[in-house]
Amino acid sequence: METILAVEDIHFAKQDAGKPCDGSVFPLPEVVGADLCELMNQALESLQDCSMSPTSLSKCLSVSRVTMSRLINSIGKSNPIEALASMPGPESLRTVLRSVEKHGGQLQDFETTHAAIDAFARIIRDQYGTRSALNAALSGEHTDARGKFEQSSRYHVFKGMSQILGVESKIWLASMMFTPNREDPRGVDILTIHGTSGLRRLRAEQPVHFSFGFPAGYFSGERYPERLSIDLSPFLVNTPAPLNIREEDGQIINSFAPEVGGKDAVYDMLASIHVPNGSGRYAAPGRTKRGTSVVPDVPVMNLVSDVILHEDIFERIEPELFVYNTMGKGIIDIEDPKRFVDRVATSDTVVDLGSGLEGIEINEIPKYSEMVHFLCKKTGFLPKEFRVHRLQVQYPIYGFQYAIAYQVLPPNDS
Repeated sequence: METILAVEDIHFAKQDAGKPCDGSVFPLPEVVGADLCELMNQALESLQDCSMSPTSLSKCLSVSRVTMSRLINSIGKSNPIEALASMPGPESLRTVLRSVEKHGGQLQDFETTHAAIDAFARIIRDQYGTRSALNAALSGEHTDARGKFEQSSRYHVFKGMSQILGVESKIWLASMMFTPNREDPRGVDILTIHGTSGLRRLRAEQPVHFSFGFPAGYFSGERYPERLSIDLSPFLVNTPAPLNIREEDGQIINSFAPEVGGKDAVYDMLASIHVPNGSGRYAAPGRTKRGTSVVPDVPVMNLVSDVILHEDIFERIEPELFVYNTMGKGIIDIEDPKRFVDRVATSDTVVDLGSGLEGIEINEIPKYSEMVHFLCKKTGFLPKEFRVHRLQVQYPIYGFQYAIAYQVLPPNDS
């Protein structure tokens, strides 16, 4: 049970679970957040002839506009945990408070405000060790803060990996269309659009290699249903990526090595494959899921994974989302129970875009809708016969596998 103490208007909690051996008393993060919002707001409002805009406060206090913008944004939040997670650090707050005092702020009790800042510093230093560890803990315990924390963390991973690998892209697309096979009532034809748009090389000395499909007719060294390539070049908006392609052990290895250019030196690398009777409508022994799975080959700003289902395929079956950490173990078979341990909790969701291919546009790929309608013509089915489920992730983690799966039933005659 937590015991709440009051010390100079700052509340502290003695934690039973995980408290230090010395019996230290730690502030409650939600109380510290609420106190800082109230007290820092009072301090800023006490300034004469200075509005509450970041620009005005920056000029008035001789403090950077970035710090003031972050502080104003934080104290305006209704959730104290979200406010604390976005609050400038203790030293920045002390700098602001000293400047308020210097410029004639009329706050009644500066000591109480300094004590609130000290409480903030204490939970960072003594309870969590670092600011990032505090924010991670807050995000795990409070849903409101989790989404923003995860997105910010994913952004930093993206920036780091793109600089290390020397390559980045605006979007990775994995779009899979399922249609009935006209000859086999149990079979499903597959058409895909996959690859990336806005691909850019960043470092001349860093080679860029990635896998992008398999030779026609083979999959992991075994015969695979017929694979027919479909030309998407009329739909590309950027220069096709210059690739040096070689085959090793049944796998195609692509080398991407254009000259490193400016911000407009971007390329498209999109392909489409038609696999007649490439999947099945029903469950088989040990194979109860159908769907699509993708691991972006390069660090990307956005991932879009679409499953485009003909109305007769997987009727009334809702998709499930599985996210895996593949690091050190390779691509995952989502039905392998040994890999369940690699699943990662996520706040991302699969969205139902409805029927008729309405609203499937993607800003980063202006002609995506045209591509999908082009595939419809290839299949002989009308756009109104399809429904779409979409996963969209901003800054997907490089090396994570994202799978949309449908739990299918056994055939009726089984």
